[in-house]
Amino acid sequence: MTKSANKIYLSAMLFLLGGCAYSSDALFPSLFGEDEQEPAVVSDDADVAVVGSATFEPVKISEGSNTGTFVGQKVVTFRNELTQLQGSISNNNAQLQQIRTSVVNNALQYHKAIGMIEAKLQVGTTPGNPQMFAMLEGAQNNIQVMNANANALTQLAAKVAADSANTDYLVNAIRSAYTISGAVDEDHRQLHVLENEAGQTSILMNSLLNEINNDISRQKQYINTASDTIVHLSSAIKVGSYGVNNVPFSTPSATNSFGSAPVVNSGSPLFAVKFNKAGIKYQDGLKKAVSNALSKKPSVVFDIVAVNPAGSSAAIAKNNATQIFQEMVDMGVNPANINLSAKSGAGTSSEVQIFVR
Repeated sequence: MTKSANKIYLSAMLFLLGGCAYSSDALFPSLFGEDEQEPAVVSDDADVAVVGSATFEPVKISEGSNTGTFVGQKVVTFRNELTQLQGSISNNNAQLQQIRTSVVNNALQYHKAIGMIEAKLQVGTTPGNPQMFAMLEGAQNNIQVMNANANALTQLAAKVAADSANTDYLVNAIRSAYTISGAVDEDHRQLHVLENEAGQTSILMNSLLNEINNDISRQKQYINTASDTIVHLSSAIKVGSYGVNNVPFSTPSATNSFGSAPVVNSGSPLFAVKFNKAGIKYQDGLKKAVSNALSKKPSVVFDIVAVNPAGSSAAIAKNNATQIFQEMVDMGVNPANINLSAKSGAGTSSEVQIFVR
């Protein structure tokens, strides 16, 4: 999505959802926080959580008189039941729109926090900066609100599903009433009208349920992505930088900024992985190797060497080494005990080697 298109999308979403005001402030009061919060400032490329925009208003129920027959009394009962179900649609629609408003507002606040963190990490900061962790905690709180919104949508879906089942039952009951003896023509006329209106209500109810389920699916995917982002940013804050360009690599003979000793990579590596195809699964082996090394010597120093084929760009190998560096930090390895370096080597694919000393 282009920057201009993204701006238009955000404006449209806020226009559609920001105008949903309801007389009852008791709808999900504790889950979503304050509605009148400070407008968030996000980057043009922010991937704001997507929710639907449809609203659901039931059809108007036709009036009818009680004919005094048994079937006529059933018609009155059916009409009252349909009125209640349509009232439930209106209430459920109001709750859905309020949840959506919270989803968009919270996503904007989340992206504001993430944008500030990433901007600071791009230029570099002190390792383990407590101010950065405080900002990250704010983003984690936003994820908690995302989970609360997802749970509220799930509860709402259950309510709508129950109403939908009751609507289908009502449609069948109306159809069965045609076979009851003792009815007059007016009874059947009103039954026909009610059957059509109940059928339309059933369709609307199912559409509402599908819309909610789609929002739930999108929210769960969005939460997973946001949670992964938090993990990666936490690793970056620990070392004070973000991305390949900000992780200082050295030549094998130079001193790396993460440690004071020169990088030594003689002998067989503790762990090595060749990135000769996509989707290499190395994490389990890496975790086992690091755990064994730490168990034997808690103060062990790890030398991560990015090896790129001679004559090729070192960017890919460095990127892989950076990823492994961050994964080792997530495992609990002190960043000060990890050295990063890069060198050229034989072969046709990039490789990452880990030595210990």
